[in-house]
Amino acid sequence: MSEFETGTNGGDEDMHPMSKLLFGWVEAPNTGRIIFWAIAGLAAILILADLVVHRHIKEDIEGIFGAYGWYGFLAFGGVVLTGWPLGQLLRRGEDYYGDAEPDGNIEEAE
Repeated sequence: MSEFETGTNGGDEDMHPMSKLLFGWVEAPNTGRIIFWAIAGLAAILILADLVVHRHIKEDIEGIFGAYGWYGFLAFGGVVLTGWPLGQLLRRGEDYYGDAEPDGNIEEAE
């Protein structure tokens, strides 16, 4: 068994070299800030492009500035907001498998 399979070295040594090569950049301190500003810049460019690009609209509502962005935002918000009631409907209770005893064994539910 290799050191990667046993995980005995601790820290970054537990990480496979290929995963460190591909995803090591995520651990950099400014990664979140860079991703945020990159997405904000892309959004700004697309908003400005909406002023310049001529669209062949079929419905009047498509002619509103940023209509596709608002439609996408409302659709995404709707999906997120329906996730909570759906989770309440499908989620099982914490004691579904029975109560845990102090020694770690689980009692059978009756």
